[in-house]
Amino acid sequence: MQWKQIKTLFILCFLVLNVYLLLMLYDKQTQSEYALPDTSDSTFDQKLESENISISATLPNGDFNVPYLSLDRKSFTEEELAFFEEADNQEAEVINENFILSHFENPISIPEDADSSLVSDLVKSNILLADNYRFSSWNKDMNVLIFFQEKNELPIYYNQSGIVLVYLNEENEMIFYTQTMLGDDESPEEESLIEPMEAIRTLFNENRLQNGDEITEVNMGYHTRIPLETGEQGFSPTWTVTVNDEENFYVNAIENQVGSNDELDFLKESVDSTIERVQKLEESDLTEFLLSHLNQKLSSNQQSE
Repeated sequence: MQWKQIKTLFILCFLVLNVYLLLMLYDKQTQSEYALPDTSDSTFDQKLESENISISATLPNGDFNVPYLSLDRKSFTEEELAFFEEADNQEAEVINENFILSHFENPISIPEDADSSLVSDLVKSNILLADNYRFSSWNKDMNVLIFFQEKNELPIYYNQSGIVLVYLNEENEMIFYTQTMLGDDESPEEESLIEPMEAIRTLFNENRLQNGDEITEVNMGYHTRIPLETGEQGFSPTWTVTVNDEENFYVNAIENQVGSNDELDFLKESVDSTIERVQKLEESDLTEFLLSHLNQKLSSNQQSE
């Protein structure tokens, strides 16, 4: 009789133990399911270190509040275009009041040892409203100097409506340039932005960074988001993360999404668009000269691919 009672007691104890273990397992699974991932900077630093990814750039700091912009292409005024009346070395065509195409009658040489500052000075001393543009890069594939328009002292990346492209010949002489400009936003509203380290974390999580990469520069600018129904364009504040001094990634600083731009593709589209505009002008020595060089840019690039 006592043995049956002891046996029953053991069974009850095991049942209680099993129920306890099941509750513990359920509680652990529930906590794991709803727990937020560890995104602390120290943990992320360890992940970067494990992948041998370094950050040599000085990251911007402070309160990151930059306005989202809605801009339309600017029409140049007669007063502004009077600039070309005093530009002795330029023959300019203004198409639809918003696209300038100017030819240097005497090409302007770029010294072989010219740094970014000298290139910027040489170009900006010869273009209209020069203070609105910033030198970005010298694309050697097509031998074109790229100047982005600025808003709020920040560059607008790769937008056909706010850029200066300076075309060079084989001797690295400036022979002509195209220029467009975006107008003003009447009522920009500031947005709260993600921090630069969060942009780097996004690139890491999306496998955009490779083992051994070095983040060499982080800057803020504007990236084209979407065209609006009004015909304007929307521009989002964007972190530009430069990797290994050669590749740029663009992280939307509001939506934390990664975008990209292929500079060479952008230039090809720009050349195609310029060719279409020049073909609509009256035939002349200038249009023949421009078309010859523009088509040569495209053909030489295709041959090198």
